[in-house]
Amino acid sequence: MRLWSFSPLVGLIVFITIAVLLGAFSRSIFDSNILGTSQEFEVLHRIPSKGSGKPPIFAYWISGTGGESEKILRLLKAVYHPRNRYLLHLDAGSKESERIDLAKAVQSERVFKAFGNVGVVGRTYAVDRTAASAVASVLHGAAMLLKINQNWDWFITLSASDYPLVTQDDLLHVFTSVPRDLNFIESNHFIILLISTH
Repeated sequence: MRLWSFSPLVGLIVFITIAVLLGAFSRSIFDSNILGTSQEFEVLHRIPSKGSGKPPIFAYWISGTGGESEKILRLLKAVYHPRNRYLLHLDAGSKESERIDLAKAVQSERVFKAFGNVGVVGRTYAVDRTAASAVASVLHGAAMLLKINQNWDWFITLSASDYPLVTQDDLLHVFTSVPRDLNFIESNHFIILLISTH
C-alpha cells in the first residue's frame, strides 16, 4: 500500500479552505434565527401599567459636566429599568462632541432604543453645583420630563458621581407600598418605617 505524501503548502491550503467553509456554514446557522441573535428588539413605546399594587414609575434626571459622559452612561445602566423615564444632561462644562457621543451611546444600546425611555438634553447651560443654578437645573429637568411624559410617580435626581446602593427592583418593590399622592418630604418618615418593617 502506498501512502500519499502532501507538501506542507497543500496541507495548509486544504486546512484554510475547510476552515473558511465551516466558518461560513456555522455563521449561516447562527444567522438563521435559531438562537435569535439577529432579531431586533420590537419597539415597545408603551405606557407601563399603573394602579394599586403596580410598581411606581420613576423619572430620573442624571446630570454631569465635561468628561463625565462615561460615568453618566455607567450610572444609567446601573439604575435602568424599562418602567422608568430617564433624561441625561451634560452642562456647559462639556463639549458639544461629548454630548453627541453620549446621545449616540444611548442610541446604540438596544434596550434603551427598544423602550424609548431615555433622552439626552441637546442644549446646555452653565451649572454651578454650589449655587442656585444647581436647583434651577433640577427644576428644569423635572419640567422637561413632565413635558416629555407625565406618566411617572416620583422624580429622582442623580449626578454622574452617584452610584446606587439598591437595585431598581428593590427600589420599585419598596415604593410599590408607598401612597403615590405623597411627596418625599411628607412621606420620608413613612418610607423609613416601611423599610424597617420589611
